[in-house]
Amino acid sequence: MPCQAHAAAATFTATANQPLSFGTLVVSCSGSRTIAPDGTSTSTGILPLGDSISGPAQFTMTYTHASGLFLFYFLQIQVTMPSANSVTTNGVQGTISNFTTDLPGMASLQPGQTGTATVTNCFSPTCTIVFHVGGTLNVTSGNQGAQLVFPLQLVATVTQVLG
Repeated sequence: MPCQAHAAAATFTATANQPLSFGTLVVSCSGSRTIAPDGTSTSTGILPLGDSISGPAQFTMTYTHASGLFLFYFLQIQVTMPSANSVTTNGVQGTISNFTTDLPGMASLQPGQTGTATVTNCFSPTCTIVFHVGGTLNVTSGNQGAQLVFPLQLVATVTQVLG
């Protein structure tokens, strides 16, 4: 009886590598701070402390094509972000809004909405996509300082492989 090779099934994983961090900040009454997907930040009514670390959330999605079936291919991936909770730390209350991303084909990603990203640079059996999510933090406080970090969750599914 001849040996038959069995093709490995395609696999997909999505991993949260780092949370969305607005750093350590002081606010006298209310204000906002925006962290962009590229890590740049702007603040209104907030004093970020010099030693604080801020940055966008980072995610990695890895798709491995079924064995024997790889060439150049495109992926369509549906991404949904469940609602992000507000946080109160040391008397500072923060709520996130206006999420933005550098995921190809998606400029924004709002809680509860599903977006579709198309990844076009898959040239090997395993395609890895690293992307970032930023947002705007709206804070209120009574002259307090706090470090505000939001672990974000995403639900991602490969909906189509083309090529």
